[in-house]
Amino acid sequence: MAIAVRTGEQTRQVQMVCLDELVGDDDVLRRVERLVAWDAVRASALPFYSDFGRPGVDPVVLVKVFLVAAIRGMGSMRETLRIAQVDLSIRRFLGYGLTEALPHHATFSYAQCVRFAQSSVFEQLFTQVLASCRDAGLLDGSRLVVDATHVEADAALKSLRAELQVIDGDCLDGVGEPQPKRAVLALAASRSGPTPKRKASNATAISRTDPQAKLRYKPGHRPHLVYRAQVATDPKARVIVAVNAEPATGHEADSLTVIIDRAKWLRHRVAEIVADAGYASDAVYTNLAQRRIEAFIPPQPNMLKRAGGQAARTRCKTPRGVGAAVDRITHGEGAIAELKRHGVGRARCRGTAKLQIQLLLAATAINLKRLTTRLPAAENGCADDNAAARAHLAILNACLRALAADQVATSTTGS
Repeated sequence: MAIAVRTGEQTRQVQMVCLDELVGDDDVLRRVERLVAWDAVRASALPFYSDFGRPGVDPVVLVKVFLVAAIRGMGSMRETLRIAQVDLSIRRFLGYGLTEALPHHATFSYAQCVRFAQSSVFEQLFTQVLASCRDAGLLDGSRLVVDATHVEADAALKSLRAELQVIDGDCLDGVGEPQPKRAVLALAASRSGPTPKRKASNATAISRTDPQAKLRYKPGHRPHLVYRAQVATDPKARVIVAVNAEPATGHEADSLTVIIDRAKWLRHRVAEIVADAGYASDAVYTNLAQRRIEAFIPPQPNMLKRAGGQAARTRCKTPRGVGAAVDRITHGEGAIAELKRHGVGRARCRGTAKLQIQLLLAATAINLKRLTTRLPAAENGCADDNAAARAHLAILNACLRALAADQVATSTTGS
C-alpha cells in the first residue's frame, strides 16, 4: 500500500463552506441553543441599553459566552475567547462567521462587573431553565437537599490589614465639652529572644482588596480567603433549585430561610429539608416545624440531651431519614462537586454579588446538561406538572363512561 502524502496545499485552497453544516447535530451547544428562549434574555437586558449611540454587542452574545465558560468549566474569560477563536461549535453558537473578530475580553468583564452586576439577567435565565426542567419532569418538588461549600476569593493574604474601629466615647459631638485626655504614646522597651508569632483572624483583620472575603483556617490546608456558597438541589435528577453567595462568617443555617423562600418562589413545595449537622440548631428545628417542613438534619452531639435534638435524631434514623442521608451524600455533595468542575472552584470577580452571578451561570449550565440528557417525552412518565390533572381527568372520563353505559342498559330494558 502506497503512502498518501499530505503537502498542506489543501489548507490554502479557497472553498465555499457553511459554518452551520460543519457542526454536527449532536453538538452540546447546538442542543443548548434550542432549550433557551434567547428573545427573553435579550428583553431582560434591554433596560441597560440606550436608544442612541453606537450599537453595542448583542447581550445574547455576552450571556452565551458566559454560558460557554460555565458549560466547559473555563475559569478565565481570556481563555474562553482564545478557544472560541478556533472552535467552530462556539462560533456557530455565538452567531459569528469564520473570519469575524470576536468582542474584546474587556467587554465581557464590564458586562459582568458593571452593566449586569445588579441586574436580574442571569437570575431570569436560571429561572427559565429551571422551569424547563420542571416541565420535563426532572423535579420531585417535595424534598430539597441543602449544602454549603467554600469558594476561594480573588484576594491574597497579603491584603489583610488590622481592622480599625471607633472606640466608644472616643469622639464627642457636643460643642464646648471637654475632650478626654489621650494616653501618651511611647516606644516600647527593646526585648530579647524570638519574635512572638502573630495570627490574624476575621475578628481582627480585613482584606483591603475584598472586604467581603473572610479568612479560613483548616488543618492540613493552607490559609486562604473564601466566600460561602449555599446550594439547594432537588434529588430526583440532581437539578439545582437555588444558590446563594455570602461571606463565610456566622452559622451555615443563617441563610436557610433565604434558600427556602427562593425555592418556594420558584414553585418548589419544600416539604422536606435535608442537610448535614452544620445546619442543626434548636432555632432551625423550631422554624422549620412552624413552616410545616420536615427536617432531616442530624443534631450536634451537645443537642442530644434536649427534646429537639432527640426528635431530630429519631427522624434521621427512620427509613425516610436514611434515604434522606443518602440523597444528601449523593446529590447534595455531588452537585457541589459538579459546580466546582463548572468554574466555581475560584471566584473570578470580587464581592458576593459577582460570585452570585458565577453561581447562577454554573447552576444554569448543570441544569441545561440535565435537559440535554433527559429521556424523550414518550419514555418519561412524569413529563410535566399536569400529571395529577391528567389523572383526575382520566377518573372523570371513566365515571362518564360508566354513567353512559348504565344509561344505555336502562334504556334497553325499558325500566
